[in-house]
Amino acid sequence: MAKINARLLAAIVDRTGLSKGQVYARIQQTANRETLPRDLAAIKLGSEVGVTINKYADAAQLAQLRQAGMPVVPPSALPAAATMPIRAPNKTASKLGKKAGKKSPNQVFVVHGRDRVAKDAVFSFLRAIDVKPIEWNSALAMTKKAAPYIGEILDAAFSKARAIVVLLTPDDLAQLRSDLLAPSDKPYERTLTGQARPNVLFEAGMAFATHPGQTVMVQLGNVREFSDTAGRHVVHMSNDYSKRQELATKLKNAGCDVDTSGSDWVNAGDFTDPLTRTPGTRSKKKR
Repeated sequence: MAKINARLLAAIVDRTGLSKGQVYARIQQTANRETLPRDLAAIKLGSEVGVTINKYADAAQLAQLRQAGMPVVPPSALPAAATMPIRAPNKTASKLGKKAGKKSPNQVFVVHGRDRVAKDAVFSFLRAIDVKPIEWNSALAMTKKAAPYIGEILDAAFSKARAIVVLLTPDDLAQLRSDLLAPSDKPYERTLTGQARPNVLFEAGMAFATHPGQTVMVQLGNVREFSDTAGRHVVHMSNDYSKRQELATKLKNAGCDVDTSGSDWVNAGDFTDPLTRTPGTRSKKKR
């Protein structure tokens, strides 16, 4: 099995701001998704995040990737400038670049569904403890692309956020088909139960795959379980002081600079169970 190019690995780490372990996880995810050896998956990932892969891939690897349907530039097509002697790196510029690429200590990306009341409650709470939620338009701008894919938007936001809050709300109603039920299935499989939106489940999976140590699960109301999060601690959010303190502590553990010195955060955001709210408070905006 061919080894992952160490210089390519370092380039991806430098480009994304992720740790080496997180990059390895992304490489494995790419390998599984594309059915590629890990060395080729690393090259593909490098290309996706903007690394000039021709510096790290040989002709045989590039040929294999082209056969797999990935557009790559053959070595002979590189501009002549690429063969010029490499200048010594500008240490001052390098330091400035690394400083600019660091994550903001208080930026948090919130994964949420259609329940705008719940989303606004989380945003209000975060701002009250001096944590800045990343707005969707800001996440779009982080990609520096005119028409980015959802995955590119999430990658950009995740890489800039100090923590990722996954908000689970009972937006959908779901149950297992009767012909698929087994005697051991739990009660929620047998009746319509609140479930998070598909985009939330998908984005939660991406967050756990790339930033497991910075992902905070927050549940509002009764939501059916999904197996991939079994065993992980979830903040069952409410308006109680203890739950607000629990969420603030988790964000602090993820690396945020949390300010609970005042009292506004104790009342910021309404974390009432979504299914007990009056119909008039529900938003019709979609995502």
